[in-house]
Amino acid sequence: MAAILKLSFSYLTKNKIQNLFITLLILLSTLLVCTSVIILANTGHQFKEMHSRTNGSHQMLTFEKDLNDPQTVYDWWTAQNGVQVSPLLTYRTLSGMTLDNVDIPNIYLYMMNTPPPPWNVDQLVFASGKESPSPAQGTVWIPTSMAYSYNITVGDVVQFRTGPSTLSLTVSAIVVDVPYGAPFSNTARIWMNPGDYQHDFSTLAGKEHHMMGIHFDDYSTSSSYWDRYTSETGSPFLETKMEFESISSFYLIINQIIGFIMIFLGAVMMMIALITIGFTISDAILSNYKTIGILKSLGLTSRATIATYVIQYALLSIIAVLPGVVLSVFVSKFIINISVSSLRTDQGDLAIEGIGAAIVVGLLLLVLVIAFVVLYAKKARKIEPVQAIRYGMSESDNVRMVRRMDSPLAHMASFGKLPVSWVIGIRSLIKNGKSSVLMILLTSVAASVLVFGYVVLTSIIGIHQTAAQWGYDNANIAAVVVDKTTFPKAALQRVLEEDHRIKNVGWQGNLTGVIPSEVLENHTTRPSISLYLGVLDGSYKDSGFETLRGNNPERENEISIGVSVAKMLNKDLGDLIDLYVEGEKRTFIISGIYQAIANMSVSGRITAQAVRSVNPSYSDVDVAFINVIDPSQAGAIVAQLNERFRDSASIVTQKTLLDSVFAEAANILIYPMALIGLLFITVTFMIIFSTCRISIRKENKTYGIYKSIGMTSSSIRSSLTFGVASLSLIGSMFGIIAGVYLLPRLLEQVLSGYGIVHLPLVLNGWGILLFACLSILAAAIGCWLASQEIRKASPRMLVIE
Repeated sequence: MAAILKLSFSYLTKNKIQNLFITLLILLSTLLVCTSVIILANTGHQFKEMHSRTNGSHQMLTFEKDLNDPQTVYDWWTAQNGVQVSPLLTYRTLSGMTLDNVDIPNIYLYMMNTPPPPWNVDQLVFASGKESPSPAQGTVWIPTSMAYSYNITVGDVVQFRTGPSTLSLTVSAIVVDVPYGAPFSNTARIWMNPGDYQHDFSTLAGKEHHMMGIHFDDYSTSSSYWDRYTSETGSPFLETKMEFESISSFYLIINQIIGFIMIFLGAVMMMIALITIGFTISDAILSNYKTIGILKSLGLTSRATIATYVIQYALLSIIAVLPGVVLSVFVSKFIINISVSSLRTDQGDLAIEGIGAAIVVGLLLLVLVIAFVVLYAKKARKIEPVQAIRYGMSESDNVRMVRRMDSPLAHMASFGKLPVSWVIGIRSLIKNGKSSVLMILLTSVAASVLVFGYVVLTSIIGIHQTAAQWGYDNANIAAVVVDKTTFPKAALQRVLEEDHRIKNVGWQGNLTGVIPSEVLENHTTRPSISLYLGVLDGSYKDSGFETLRGNNPERENEISIGVSVAKMLNKDLGDLIDLYVEGEKRTFIISGIYQAIANMSVSGRITAQAVRSVNPSYSDVDVAFINVIDPSQAGAIVAQLNERFRDSASIVTQKTLLDSVFAEAANILIYPMALIGLLFITVTFMIIFSTCRISIRKENKTYGIYKSIGMTSSSIRSSLTFGVASLSLIGSMFGIIAGVYLLPRLLEQVLSGYGIVHLPLVLNGWGILLFACLSILAAAIGCWLASQEIRKASPRMLVIE
């Protein structure tokens, strides 16, 4: 045992830099895998904990269309068992606000008349500021999502437009408001003092609306309650209903994306680490072949030889895994705090779950490394002392090397046909086949990760270029109606018709459509489904709406449905679908299927003519989609329209509308993607440095001969670096293909649950090439630095060696 330990420690001290890099590689792999485990363990936990703490609603009912009486609906729900309801909340709608003289246009506000406590549902949690039953006069409470997005703190004065006048109020508290406090939301509830609410809005044109939240003891029974509601009242609920899935989706989606990316890439990095360890052990056995043969001839057993490597790498793994697990806790905590910042309060950071799971994963990684070491170290069993002393390797390996150097590929790299610098670099790659394969694999993975991260970020930042593929319109301008009761639709329509710069206009409203329950073939009953129903007065094609398959509706009996609805109902193009529209049942033909991030694709699109077949006077609109002949004039047109219609509508360009929502998502994603990219660049550098260092040590005599015939150290180093860079170029080309086509397809598996089955990408060729070249740069620098030993050694000593 003493001999085994002595050999193990001698290997550790002999190759300090190589062992350091192996340790760092295992550490980084552990960091990525354990961080992803903790993030996935916390995906939904933070939201569920806060939802439970506030007794959050599972459904939010909003009454703005005068299709259902709020008090009647409220009374019906308060009489039900197994259900709790919030107070019937009263509010007025406003759009935009001003902070520090900076106008923030694309934010839609529910100005709430704060009811007296206690509340049974959607209790507010104070993140900062003094807790009180209601805001003091002249002050408001704002949600964390709004405060953190615009850096608003307690004591700041915010101004709201109320028609021709401006309402200035001081922020006295920041609260966690679960239903309307998700990240990336441009809708917020502003909680006002009841006296201020009555005073400030009593003379304001328009009317107030109501909303209420419903909390089910068992959410899975919600459809049975709505079936009973329809049966007892004689018609389905026709106002807007926001489901729990929509409330929770934006709290969960970022962590799902980050967790998926990190666990996949962490597994890839661990695979690379194991391959590198295997390569290193194989090379160590080959380098010490004569020594091992002599030791075996003196009586050292094969088992003892294997044990020397197991002990060596077990120590390195223990040193790497423990800090990797510890660091993963801090890294995951940082990422989680950013991604669900709207649930964070000043009372402390969010509690982190999954640390125990990370420790278990760390131990499994430790066992996996040791198992791989045993697997590769078994090669030492086959060492025959006589062959080891004669060839310095097995006889079969010696024959293979001779054949490889005599192969057609090797003959192509001859001094007579190629420049000397090329020959040295290429022959080095041919002679060290395993390390060359490892370099291609490594640079391919590194390039794919860098390209994938860049593509995902640019696709989110440039979402205005692919808006239609995310389920949005593609119009140049959107005029969002803030107060329907005062919105002068006819006046705006007349202005747009008279403006020669306007190309076309589409007017969109929305309804809650209800798909009735159905008895399926297996004799089970599918419950009724409520879906968001977009209604367009105009052309879907002109407004820029797209479908995955088929077309958007043009006739009153046609409908296009979201992919989630198609999946739930098992429907396809040409199928019929029954749908309640404003209380009347209609049958539609499915003309198209589309995807949409909004409402998780639980939605549909119909024409205004379809609604007018039920209600001839229908003219309810939420937004006007405006296309201009010259898109460069969109900003000027927006400014002019806002001067006249800003009291009842928020008119913005499409880019402004989307950037205000998705810029936050890009800001959150940039940290973990930058971390992953940096880790893979670091790993590429470390492994290529280590493998090149091993190869150069084996070829010391050859390079000494090169120097003795007149080649300089720099020319030899340049040749080797050229060979590695050329190999890395091949790897980066594979990486570009994987980063653009393969990895996004895997991400679609996560996004499919949120209504996106085909990830819309924005591809910038120059940017992709630039990020792919980072892996080549890391490989070239690693090889160049590893070849410093050639410069340090003298030709005479190298030849003697």
